[in-house]
Amino acid sequence: MIKSSITIIAVVFASVLSCAPMSAQSASTTRATPEAIPPSMNPSTDTAADQTAIFGNYQDQAKRLNKEDKAKGKTLADLMAQDKADATTLVQSVQFTCNVTSAILAASGPATSGDTTINTKTYEVTCGDGMGYYLVSQEPGTPYGFTCFGAVATRDADVAAGRKPSSVCGLPANQDVKAMAAAVLSHAGKTCQVHDWRWIGQSVKSHTDYTEVACADGGYVIAAPLPGSTLKPIIVGCHESYLQGIPCKLSDNGPQIVTMQTFQDALLQHHVVCTVVKSRLVGMESIKQRHIVEFQCPEHPDGLVAYIPLGGNAAPFETVDCNTAAKRGITCKLTK
Repeated sequence: MIKSSITIIAVVFASVLSCAPMSAQSASTTRATPEAIPPSMNPSTDTAADQTAIFGNYQDQAKRLNKEDKAKGKTLADLMAQDKADATTLVQSVQFTCNVTSAILAASGPATSGDTTINTKTYEVTCGDGMGYYLVSQEPGTPYGFTCFGAVATRDADVAAGRKPSSVCGLPANQDVKAMAAAVLSHAGKTCQVHDWRWIGQSVKSHTDYTEVACADGGYVIAAPLPGSTLKPIIVGCHESYLQGIPCKLSDNGPQIVTMQTFQDALLQHHVVCTVVKSRLVGMESIKQRHIVEFQCPEHPDGLVAYIPLGGNAAPFETVDCNTAAKRGITCKLTK
């Protein structure tokens, strides 16, 4: 990953502070994680998801040829060509980077939002960079979209919850999301034998969709643009993604980066209340290999020294006041 790409993705990741992934119960405000927006739902309408009920019916496109079309000699190829042209026009009408290589009209018809009727058209598209999307036009309203990764994740969530499953992408390049992920990585110069993947979520703020891909020799996070973003897909390794607050779960993230924030996070994880004014690393135990850190905070007027195990260390987490620490040979310097 070149330095400029890391800088770009840092900006993208940093723009989604305080958002939490679907599986998270809570989120630290010091971490940047994407929101998990159900991708089959348009956040601006109540019933746009009704259109997903017919997403799966477009495989038999021949039914779209009416008598007038047939009389004019139109073919299915002509319809597909028109779909591609219309989808390209839709892409050009919003801030979005996608060189449409194939497209198909997946659904069309009215939806309602309160008392307003909205006319929608949903296209499935394949882009030149390998990404696949559903793109939805709305009149009145702003077009929106979601990735084929998000569509499969939502379908799987529907099945698990016993709901009627929403449909998934059906164009040849989009049907197998593992193959689609490999194509996206290949266009970015990455070789990957994909053995697993995980949709992380999407950010409304940065118009970005996040998917983790596990390869035979490591993993990546794909930050793919959504309508509203002119960025190209950004690919970073799991370690770079981890540094930006979105760790991989299917692949190793590399060595843990230990900072003073790491130690403050450890206090939170162990429910130690401490509004940190100052902190200092005292050292590390020779046997238990715990980091020894002194904290100055108003909640602990007698001082706070924490013994913090990291990186799979099974030794217990422990906190003591400065008097107890002194008996162990540790002298507090932040608390008088």
